[in-house]
Amino acid sequence: MKLLCISDLHGDLAALEKLSGELADSDLILCAGDFTDFGGKADMQRMLGPLVPRRSSLAAVAGNCDRAEARKALEAEDLSVDGRARTFDFPAGAMTVIGAGGGLFRTGLTPYERREGELIGAFESAMHELEGPRPPSAFLIALSHQPPLDCGADLRHGSHVGSRGLRNILDSLRPVLWVCGHIHEGRSVSRVDETLVVNPGSLREGFYARGRLEPGNSAASIQMELKNL
Repeated sequence: MKLLCISDLHGDLAALEKLSGELADSDLILCAGDFTDFGGKADMQRMLGPLVPRRSSLAAVAGNCDRAEARKALEAEDLSVDGRARTFDFPAGAMTVIGAGGGLFRTGLTPYERREGELIGAFESAMHELEGPRPPSAFLIALSHQPPLDCGADLRHGSHVGSRGLRNILDSLRPVLWVCGHIHEGRSVSRVDETLVVNPGSLREGFYARGRLEPGNSAASIQMELKNL
């Protein structure tokens, strides 16, 4: 199963359009937020133009730079997994994506900053949507804008600046894959115990990630590669 991971577009439609071939060739597309650069409804709709045709294969969360009007536009297209769970059925097995949008509260100067409890609450709400235990063939994927703490994805100038609450979620749920963004310098693929953590980097800066996921009976084999436009 082919995966495409993007984040931090910041309104660069031209960069997204350069991925048209990758979008068409992907079985599952994961978008980790900051579609706009402090944009509203029209800005989000413009950025979603190339993505809406792939809605059946796409899950997304908003970033800290996406205003409330932009977030509503994302939700109106039924693409957001912020506080929600969405299961994709593939011949190789089912993949369930849960998510939390926004960035960790720092100064309150960006439009979607959240406290630790709010980030945790989003994932808890998503898990509550799942009916009963996950079947053995369903693999759990986490999608957030803010990275968890203490992984390569949250490194900024040599310091870990991720969310402790999201790290607790990672350690508790142990999803097979965690895709995030926000920290442009944290572009990386790293493994935290049983979870592969991917920060594809900023698409506006020409970065994304491409990979392959091959589920087995009790585990998943993931190959993920950082790519340049």
